[in-house]
Amino acid sequence: MWKILKSKSFWLYAVVLVVVVGFFSFAQITSRNSIKVKELPVALVNQADKQASKTIVKQLKNKFSSSDSQIKFIQVASYTALNKGFAAKKYYAALVIDKNFDNQLSLQQNYLKGLIIQEKLNKIPNQGTAQVPQTKAQRDFAKKALANLPQAGKIKVIINQGMNAQAAQVLTNALPRLVAGLNQGIAKKIQTAIQQNGIAMNSSEWQTLSNPVKVQTKIKNKIPEKSISGMAPMIIVVLAWISSLIGSMLLWREHKKHSEHHKFSLSLINSQILTGGVLTIIASLSIYFFSAIVFGLPIPDVPSFLGLLVFNVFIFYLLQTCVLNWLGFAGWPLIIVIWLLSAGTISYAPEMLSPLFRQWVYNWTPMRFSMEMFTNNLYIHGSVTTMQTNFLVLSLVGLVALLFIYLSSLLKRKED
Repeated sequence: MWKILKSKSFWLYAVVLVVVVGFFSFAQITSRNSIKVKELPVALVNQADKQASKTIVKQLKNKFSSSDSQIKFIQVASYTALNKGFAAKKYYAALVIDKNFDNQLSLQQNYLKGLIIQEKLNKIPNQGTAQVPQTKAQRDFAKKALANLPQAGKIKVIINQGMNAQAAQVLTNALPRLVAGLNQGIAKKIQTAIQQNGIAMNSSEWQTLSNPVKVQTKIKNKIPEKSISGMAPMIIVVLAWISSLIGSMLLWREHKKHSEHHKFSLSLINSQILTGGVLTIIASLSIYFFSAIVFGLPIPDVPSFLGLLVFNVFIFYLLQTCVLNWLGFAGWPLIIVIWLLSAGTISYAPEMLSPLFRQWVYNWTPMRFSMEMFTNNLYIHGSVTTMQTNFLVLSLVGLVALLFIYLSSLLKRKED
């Protein structure tokens, strides 16, 4: 034992161990510990577009104008444009000011004025049938204003839940609280006027005027039950990556046995691609069988889901086969490094990541595009544009990997 402890190799192994543990800690802990909600894009739709609602829009945009704000409000012209933005995954949520919002607030103010006028006129001694014209006009105004109890101005909160479960949870809590703050601000002014004028109200009047703004919450692209709390796309990517990793390694070792002079001939590479395609189909069907049939994962469109599985598993297979053909078993750590860095980032909204992980890991990892494809397929409705973009990127990645796989036929490697 002492002989081994005194050897240089032992301490070299110890250094390697420390480096590996340090890297794993960096990849899995630092990425998660640096998570901070920052500038989540939220659409702001003002359907009323009058003075009161315009003031609220301006206040919200000014309040969250800082680069450190959790929310970044983006004004959207119409409900139609909002739905297109949801489908294109531009917005994690939306605040929609109802078209009658300003009218309802105006009616509330008139109702309050009517209560104040009525209270003051009730204190004036009875003047019989002869009334001062001004007093008569005030009574007429109060009578008209108090004829109908006004309703609360409505603001709708729409959460694009399927886009990212974690971001959706943050905004599900934050946006209703934000509207509640607006409600309290307006209600406080009304309550102050009521108290100053000593107005007595019934319960219906108090309930309405103390809650001038009402929030309605709606879920868009809802994550279904048994969908692993919105983590299903991430799990599918994990299964796709692992199955392609095992398949590429096994087929690489098998074809390596038949190589001559330590070179992969074109016929061997053709065999790698074809047998990889067969294993890809088997792996994809296995993933579907266990995830959907055995464990009940909701799949809204089975044929397109299976098509995406075959496509993504095969792209991952090409990537890993490319590394193995060029670097041999020594390329295995590189494959693991790519996966570890990716796994720590792709489940989060990019706005939550630190600049380091967003710019140098999330923006580059192919797993990010794969996860977006499965997110679109499982949760987002009508996401044709983003699906096409992700398909194009992964296709280019696969073609480059395929090119280098065939170029590896020119490489003469040493025996592993």
